[in-house]
Amino acid sequence: MNQNLYFQTNKFDSSKELAEYMYSELEKLGFEPDEPIDSEYMFSIVANVNGVTVDIFMGKNDEETEIPLWQIWPEQRVPFLKKLFGKADRTVETKVKGKLETIVKSIDGVSAVEWGI
Repeated sequence: MNQNLYFQTNKFDSSKELAEYMYSELEKLGFEPDEPIDSEYMFSIVANVNGVTVDIFMGKNDEETEIPLWQIWPEQRVPFLKKLFGKADRTVETKVKGKLETIVKSIDGVSAVEWGI
């Protein structure tokens, strides 16, 4: 089961601002990101990481908190049969998770950074 990286910050006023920030940070890492896609309730960025396609989803959580709660998570594209039989190599997804956590922790004023369901 995929986990989301949750964090709180006042830095962003919208999911679009978060997506634009993450896009620029992913670009700096050489992840070859596509422009953010607005899916109404969240944004996603498709990135090419070492020749592997990874979808990165992000947005503001619906939970009411004093400081806005955000979430972000990557999903490596894996063929259905590999998912079904558990033989998918998720090395790239694990790498992206680590990089996302580093990016999030570097945001000024960020707090409550943790992975969860």
